[in-house]
Amino acid sequence: MDSLTENSDIKEEPDVKRMKIETPTVGEGFTILKAFNSVDKKSKVKRVLPRWLTTPQIISVNLQNLETKVSDLKQLDKSIRRLLIANGVISLFPVQAEVIPWLIESNRQSDVMFPRDICVSAPTGSGKTLAFVLPVIQILKKHKVKKIRALVILPTQDLARQVFAAFKTYSEGTTIDICLITGQHSFEVEQKQIRSKNEAFGYLTKVDVLVCTAGRLVDHLKLTEGLDLEFLEFLIIDEADRVLESVQNDWLYHLEKHISPDGSSRTLNQFTLQKKRPPQKLLFSATLSQDPEKLQQLSLFQPKLFTSIVDSADDPTVKPEEVNSDKFIGKYTTPNELTERYIETSIDLKPLVLFKFIKQEELRKTLVFTHSVESAHRLTILLKTMFGKERVVQEISSQLQPKSRVALINEFSEGTLDILISTDSLARGIDLPGVQCVINYSAPKYLKSYIHRAGRTARAGVQGLAVTFLHTSQLPKFKSLLKQADKHNVEEIKISEEDLEPLGEQYRKSLNELKAVVDKEEKLDLQKIKSAKRSKPKFKRKKADRVGKKAV
Repeated sequence: MDSLTENSDIKEEPDVKRMKIETPTVGEGFTILKAFNSVDKKSKVKRVLPRWLTTPQIISVNLQNLETKVSDLKQLDKSIRRLLIANGVISLFPVQAEVIPWLIESNRQSDVMFPRDICVSAPTGSGKTLAFVLPVIQILKKHKVKKIRALVILPTQDLARQVFAAFKTYSEGTTIDICLITGQHSFEVEQKQIRSKNEAFGYLTKVDVLVCTAGRLVDHLKLTEGLDLEFLEFLIIDEADRVLESVQNDWLYHLEKHISPDGSSRTLNQFTLQKKRPPQKLLFSATLSQDPEKLQQLSLFQPKLFTSIVDSADDPTVKPEEVNSDKFIGKYTTPNELTERYIETSIDLKPLVLFKFIKQEELRKTLVFTHSVESAHRLTILLKTMFGKERVVQEISSQLQPKSRVALINEFSEGTLDILISTDSLARGIDLPGVQCVINYSAPKYLKSYIHRAGRTARAGVQGLAVTFLHTSQLPKFKSLLKQADKHNVEEIKISEEDLEPLGEQYRKSLNELKAVVDKEEKLDLQKIKSAKRSKPKFKRKKADRVGKKAV
């Protein structure tokens, strides 16, 4: 049961002792470092951010009163507008209404002037995917020759499949070909999807848009002969903060080296003669980093920031110059439709409180996040036992095969699965329609994790609930965490022990059944290990070796 209830504390940044330099005593010849006295007061050091970060173009987070209808966005071709309406999109979300026309206009004279790179920081579920899918499709439609012109990099296979599906849907009726490489298929199959070999002309590219994960991209950059990125026009990084933090084979280094082997187009210097325009970089995230050093890795060209800022959420007329840079909190923005609560519980009663909460709120489409695969597995067994046929409960993690994960996600989206228990593998970007509630069974360690978990609900203007389970010792740190996002009034849901007493006997029986199931699984695992060792082939020594050993 430890895996069900044990959870590491929420991490805070360590306190750094302030130091001062004292004047050395004559004859000592060295400087003494000493901690400041607690009564010493120093003015707070304000960070200095680049101008493009402090003067963003502000996007409303109001998804209830959508002002831009698809039919009014004349920058989009009629064929794309018809596809949007056919797929049930009548009005555009604010991020789409701002970014789509800007991208289309910025590329009208791209042969004369290189378009600026953009960073988009907006809440989860606010429509960021279509904000880059639609303009890229429209801009690439003019090309007749197959070349990889758009490269889309994502952190997970599940999110890559989702973006791939969006490109396929809205490229209908065009000659644009989209390819997905995530490792789901064999390497050779993916190579054949990307290019073919012609005896007369050598390797020929077969796709226009390549959607991939960072690690799989590096594999192809290294090993796929004929992979041509010379004509790349768009480099799109979705969930940019996570992709940039990824160290999967140093993907950014290999990509830059592949795009410009001689380094000639790595720096976007407008005063140097170049053979081609560098790709326009489009970064999208709900938790975009403000760290200029991290963003500098991408060598952004005259970047422009689109962001949702809570201070201006109720007043979209606020001008960028009126925004206090200290209040730049686009990375912490959550939808207005999200309700946030917490439940304080003891470690021993935590699973029972979860069961009681789901029953009393009559929750169905609910995502439960735990801190480990083992914890998710054991909690799934326990809830299955307690709910019986009342609820359909399943677990999902990165250890499952892609096909199994897709099947579970589809079942959950269709409503045949009530409770899905997950590790953080589902916390990034995946769009699960109609999630009623997100439960942080294990408290998130970082604010970024909390924002992404909570972002699985309250998407596309629909109301949603996020509830975090906390031990008494975790409560102060959790509240401190939320203060970083200017969240000060998260209310508590109280479930008393008296409410739990009638469930005591059922809970004990379920715990005993859990123990029996876990013991059985451990025995089966042990048998498999022993069986594998016995079946391991024993290699016979060569005759010379046997003779030599006898001689010794």
